[in-house]
Amino acid sequence: MDKIGGAQKHVEALAIKLKQDAHEVTIVTGHYDPSLWRFQEEKIDVISIPAMQREIHLKKDLQTFWQLRTEFKKIKPDIIAAHSSKAGAIGRVVGRLLRIPTVFTAHSWSFTEGVPHKKKMVYRRMEKSVQPLTAKIITVSEYDRKLALTKKIAPAQKMLTIHNGIDQIEKQVAPNREKQEHPLIVMVARFEVPKRQDLLLEALAELSDIPWHLQLIGDGSLRPNLEQFIATKGLTDRVSFLGNQLDVASLLEESHLFVLLSDWEGLPISIIEAMRAGLPIIATNVGGVNELVSDNENGFLINRDDKDLLKNRLKQLLMDKNSRQKMGDASERRFLRDFTFLPMYQKTLFVYEQAVSKSVKKGD
Repeated sequence: MDKIGGAQKHVEALAIKLKQDAHEVTIVTGHYDPSLWRFQEEKIDVISIPAMQREIHLKKDLQTFWQLRTEFKKIKPDIIAAHSSKAGAIGRVVGRLLRIPTVFTAHSWSFTEGVPHKKKMVYRRMEKSVQPLTAKIITVSEYDRKLALTKKIAPAQKMLTIHNGIDQIEKQVAPNREKQEHPLIVMVARFEVPKRQDLLLEALAELSDIPWHLQLIGDGSLRPNLEQFIATKGLTDRVSFLGNQLDVASLLEESHLFVLLSDWEGLPISIIEAMRAGLPIIATNVGGVNELVSDNENGFLINRDDKDLLKNRLKQLLMDKNSRQKMGDASERRFLRDFTFLPMYQKTLFVYEQAVSKSVKKGD
């Protein structure tokens, strides 16, 4: 949790609400930047295990295993809620050894479409091997649940979809949108694989004859190359790199159009945040994105790497204020109907309670 991402935001929101509802919560993570999260002010304990990292690394993974085992023996949790492929796998092994039920939330399978073939094969085998150690698997999209069934990762009765949800906020009345001289585009994403800020910048560089300004929120290792690309294209005054931002909601409320381009996804919280802000969406049709965005209704879906269609859709919305308004209104209605926080939280808590109850009955 040293970077802001959808899975991390999901964990933070669940942890805070669980704590507010008088449950005892401890976060165990790899690298941790406390300035990005509200755990300290909510008095939620955080244990950082730096050896825990995304990539497979035998020595560090063994260190993580032993450190997790030591921490779980101290904490004696009723349940382990595991997130992300690697931490999820090691956490489930430790949970079984200590006879603690584990619920795994798949935010996007590491064998999903778009992931390199070799990595897909490794993670698919890994998920199959730890599946028997799992009390329940939550997928954040129907796409991911069906993919796991197709790949025979787990039986149907062990999996269920709980769509991501976020809190409603009191909206300002069209705060600064009307004051903006040019349509303001925003993309919120880490500058890391699988995000594709590069494709958006390439498309916009070819639309320099129409008015627009772009804000890129997030940080990561790919950012310096893209800053250089913008300088080369002479677009420095039209693209703002804002880095990590804690108050993304205010920035979205001042924007006119949200874009998220990725090679793969689960169910992006950044799109849900944009829907809450009443924005039209342009997004890559990967993972569960089409469960959020209906093409021609609250935005446009494009295929991976289809720069020509991306340019057309960008131009269409940049030049047509009425379409932006109509699609933005549809986004907000869909958010209020299907993607608010409380239903997601209640369904998730019910899964946790069931897992604990079954464990008690079995005498684990």
